[in-house]
Amino acid sequence: MIKRSRLAACAAVLSLATLGACASDRQVNLQKAAYDTMSAYHVAATGAEAYLASGNVNATVKAEIKTASAAAMTPLTALDNAITAGDSLTTTTVSTAESALAGLQSALADAQATTTTGSN
Repeated sequence: MIKRSRLAACAAVLSLATLGACASDRQVNLQKAAYDTMSAYHVAATGAEAYLASGNVNATVKAEIKTASAAAMTPLTALDNAITAGDSLTTTTVSTAESALAGLQSALADAQATTTTGSN
């Protein structure tokens, strides 16, 4: 009987450790996604700065880029602050940052299309 209760206790501890590992893996994956998103933002921001500094700038696209860049900064800053503080990340937080980044990338695609078609 004592062996059974020890075995049950060991199984309970092992299952809790496994759940902790799953949660830990999830956080690691969210952190990787967050770092990827922040890196992609830096690449996009570099492209945005180059376009805006080119002198060949469409006013509408310029406004779109500035708006999208500002909109991306809020969730990306929150993401960076959470990682720096060691806080847990949520799927929603990362997804919000990814969506904001997609808005900036879309504005940059518009800039590229405008530049290549000559309609600025």
